[in-house]
Amino acid sequence: MNVQNILSYYRDCYKEDSADLNLWNLNKLKKEDSFVLEGKDELGSGFLPRLPLPSEFAEQMVKRVEIYQRERVLLYVRFIVVGKLEIKGEMKSVVSPILFNEASIEKDGEDYYFSTNNPVPEVNESLIQLLMPEEDSVHHITNSVDIQSPHYWTSLLKGSPIELNLLELLNYPELTDADAIQRALKRKTASLLPVSMLTFVERSRSSRGILHELEEITASNTLPAPLASLFTHTNTTGNAAQLKFNYLPGLLSSSQKKVIEIAANSSLGCVSGPPGTGKSYTIAAVAAEHIARGQSVLVVANNDAALDVIASKLDENFNLSDISIRAGQNAFLSKLKDYLESLLAGYFSNELNKEPNECEQELTQLNSQLNTLELRFLKFCEKAIIRGQRLKNIEDKSPQWLKRLYLTLVKSKIQQLTKQWSALDEINTQHMQRELLASNYLNALKLKNLKTLVETQRQSLQAFNKAIRSRTSKRQFELFDNIEYSALLSAFPVWLVSLNTLHRVLPLKAEMFDLVIIDEATQCNISSCIPALYRAKRALIVGDTKQLRHYSFLAKHKEAQFKTQHNLSHNSQGVVSYRDNSILDLALSSINSQANIAFLDEHFRSKPELIHFSNQHFYQNKLKVMQHKPCTSSGYLHVKRINGTRNKTGVNHQETLSVIEFIKTQIQEDEKTGVNHSIGVISPFRQQADDIAKEIATTFSESEITKHKIRAATPFGFQGEERDIMLISFSLDNKSKRAAAYLNKADVFNVTITRARQLQVLFLSVDETQLPKQNLLQKYLTSISEFEAKHSIQNQLDQFQHEVINELNKRAIETWPGYTIAGTEVDILCRHNGRYLAVDLIGFPGPWATFFELNTYKRFKRAGIEMLPISYGLWVVDKHACIEKIVNTMTEKPVLANNE
Repeated sequence: MNVQNILSYYRDCYKEDSADLNLWNLNKLKKEDSFVLEGKDELGSGFLPRLPLPSEFAEQMVKRVEIYQRERVLLYVRFIVVGKLEIKGEMKSVVSPILFNEASIEKDGEDYYFSTNNPVPEVNESLIQLLMPEEDSVHHITNSVDIQSPHYWTSLLKGSPIELNLLELLNYPELTDADAIQRALKRKTASLLPVSMLTFVERSRSSRGILHELEEITASNTLPAPLASLFTHTNTTGNAAQLKFNYLPGLLSSSQKKVIEIAANSSLGCVSGPPGTGKSYTIAAVAAEHIARGQSVLVVANNDAALDVIASKLDENFNLSDISIRAGQNAFLSKLKDYLESLLAGYFSNELNKEPNECEQELTQLNSQLNTLELRFLKFCEKAIIRGQRLKNIEDKSPQWLKRLYLTLVKSKIQQLTKQWSALDEINTQHMQRELLASNYLNALKLKNLKTLVETQRQSLQAFNKAIRSRTSKRQFELFDNIEYSALLSAFPVWLVSLNTLHRVLPLKAEMFDLVIIDEATQCNISSCIPALYRAKRALIVGDTKQLRHYSFLAKHKEAQFKTQHNLSHNSQGVVSYRDNSILDLALSSINSQANIAFLDEHFRSKPELIHFSNQHFYQNKLKVMQHKPCTSSGYLHVKRINGTRNKTGVNHQETLSVIEFIKTQIQEDEKTGVNHSIGVISPFRQQADDIAKEIATTFSESEITKHKIRAATPFGFQGEERDIMLISFSLDNKSKRAAAYLNKADVFNVTITRARQLQVLFLSVDETQLPKQNLLQKYLTSISEFEAKHSIQNQLDQFQHEVINELNKRAIETWPGYTIAGTEVDILCRHNGRYLAVDLIGFPGPWATFFELNTYKRFKRAGIEMLPISYGLWVVDKHACIEKIVNTMTEKPVLANNE
C-alpha cells in the first residue's frame, strides 16, 4: 500500500473540513462584540504600545473574554475590505480585515487599555486568496516585512482582478468611522478602508499552516516510526531503555510506571485516562523521566487549557518550568525572553553547585539502600508469619505450660519484630530523602545542559533568542535554520504547543524529538496530529474514549470520494473515517499488542458520590476511588427542581436565574468563610449555556468572575477542566423531551457529570419519569436517589482482629474490619481525629495471615493513608507496644497524598 495515498486522503479530508476564523462579515457581530476605533490608530502605526478603551465597553468585554476563553478570541483588526464579493458562487456582503492580532485588555488604575499579544500581525489568507486568486501561493505575501504598510497593500491589490477602491487606505493611520462601513456596503465597488476595530469572534477550528505541512509530509519520502506504526501497523521497539523511575520525585503507581515504559520503548503507545486519574501528572512524569535520560519531549493538544495544566505540573511537581517551553503563550514568551537574555548576559555562570553525575551517584546509592531496606522489611514480614502461625498452633494444640516455655525461649526474638516498624519508618524517611535528591538531580541536570549550551552553542542560543523576537515568520524560519536543535533540545527538552500553532513555533524536521505526547486525543482529528507525529521518533497518545470526541462537518459522500480518489477502501490498513474517528481511535486500531496500552485507574479528583455513576456505567467499576473512606457519605450531589419552561430558541430562563441566585449565595458564603470555591456551569445545550454566560457577565463583577473562576459553557468548553462546584442546567421541560435524546450521547454525558471536585448541583425542569428508561439522564437521576456510600466490611472477625479492635476502641479509635479502600481490602482501618491508618495484621492463621506488598503501602500513601504492620507474635508478647505504635502513628504529621 502507498502511504502517500493515505496521507493524501487525510490531507484532503482536513482541507475540505477546514474552517477559518469567522472574519468574513464583522458587521454581523453584536454591538457588545465589536468596537470601532476613532481618530488615529497609534497602536497599529507603532506610536503607542497600547490604546485606551471606554470603561463601559472594556468592563463587559473583560468578563466576556474570561467566560468564553475557549470558544472565542479577542482580535485587533485593521485594513477592512467592505463591499459585495462573490464567494463560492454567491454574492455576499463582506466586512473583512486584511490584518489581525490577538489582543488583551488590562486595567490600569480606573482606566482600561488594550494591546496586542504579538507585535507581528497575521494576514487574513482566505481574504487575500479571494482578492488575488491567480497567486500560486500567498506565502511570500504573508511573510513580507511590509505587511503593516498601507502602501504595500494598495500597490499589491492593484493587481487584483476584483475592482477595489484602494486610495482611502492611504489616509491611515487617520481612521474613518463606523458609518463609513455602512456607506461602503451600498457602493457597487468594494473598498479598502482605513478602519481599525477590536472584535470578539469565534475561534478557528483549523489552520492553513497544518495544511501546508501535510502537503510537505505527503511529498517527502520520510516516514518516522510513529506514522509507520499508524499506517502500516508495524510497532517497532528499540533496545529496552534503562528507565529512571527512581530518579523522579513522587510515588508512581504501577500503571504510571507502565506508561513510562511504553513511552520510552514503543514507537506507538496509548494511555486511557478517565476523569481525575492523574493524566496530566503522568504526562509530566513521562517528560521528567525522559529529561533524566537526556531525551526531548514534544507535548501537543487541541486546546491550551490542557497544556497549561501539564505546564503547571512540570513546575509544581518537578521544578522544570524554566526548561519547558510553553509556546504560544504571551506571558510565558515574555518570561522566556528575559531568561534567555540573562543566560546570554552571563548571569547563569555560578548557578551550577553540583554536577548531575554526583547527584546521580547519590541517588543510585540511596535507591540501593532503599532496595536493601525493603528486602529487610519483607524478611521481617515473613518471619512474623512463621512465628505467629507457630505460636497459634501451640496455643491451639499444646498445654499452657508449653506455650509459656515457648514464649520464654523466643520472646526476645519475637520482640525483635519491632524492628519491622523501624525498617518501615526508615523506608519512609529514605523516600522523603529520595524525593529531595531526585529534585536536586533534575535541577542539576537542567543547569548542566544550559551551561553546556551557553558555553558550546552560544550561536544557536543567540539564533533562538532572535527567532522568538523576530517580527515576521519568514525571518523566524531563517533564524531557525541556524539553530543546532540537538543542543537546543538538550537544554530546553520539553515543548508544549497547541496543534494549531505548532507550524509557527518549530520547523518541520523529521524525528527532531525523541517523543511526542498527544493529550486529550479524542478531541484531536487525525490530520492535525500528523505534523506532530512526523517530528518525533516515538509517540504516546493519551485520552479517554468515554469522553468528548472531535467533531467534523465533512460530508460522508466527500469522505468516500477521497478514499476512491486515492485508491483506498475502509479495509485499507491505517485508513479510518476521518469524520468519525479521532487520533486515539486510529492509534488503538493500529496497535497489535496490549503491552503498548495502559489504563490509569486511580481516581483522585472527586468525592465518591460524584464519580459513582460514571465508574459504574462507563468504566465497569475499574476505577479505584482514592477518596472513598468511612467518612464518605452522600450529600455532595443535589437536584434543584425548577418549574421552568424551554422556549423556542432552546433557553430555559428560569433555570438560568436559579443558577445565578445559587452563585450569588455561594459567593456570599465564601466571603464569610474566607474560602473561595471555583464555580463552573455546564449546559449540554449551546443556547442555554450562552444565556447563562450572558447573565453571569451582567450580574457579577470582573473580580468575582476571576476570583471564583466562574464560567458557563457546554461540555466541549469544559473538557479537561474541573471546578470545586459544578452547576448543571439541563434546560429541558416536559414538552421538550425529544431534545433529551441528545443527552444520550455517552461522551457528552460523561464529561458533563465528571467536572466537579466537591459539589454538584443539577437544575431540572423535566420530570425524568417521563423519559425513556434507557435515557442516561433518567438513569443518572435514579442513581442519585439510590446512592449510598457502601462501606464494604467483614462481619466475621477472627480472634486477632477482635482483640486489636477492642483495644483500639477503648482508646476512642474508630475501626472498620476488612474495609475496602483504594481497591484493597484492609485488615483493619482506623480513624482518630480525622486521621486514617490501615493496619496490616500478619501471622494469625486465616485470611489475614499474609502481608501486603510494598506497592500496596505506596498506593495507600498516594491516597493519603499510612499503613502499619502488626504481627500476631508481637501482639501476644508486647500488646502495649503494638497499641502505642498505632496511636503514635496516627498522631504524627500526616502523609501527603499524591497530586492528581
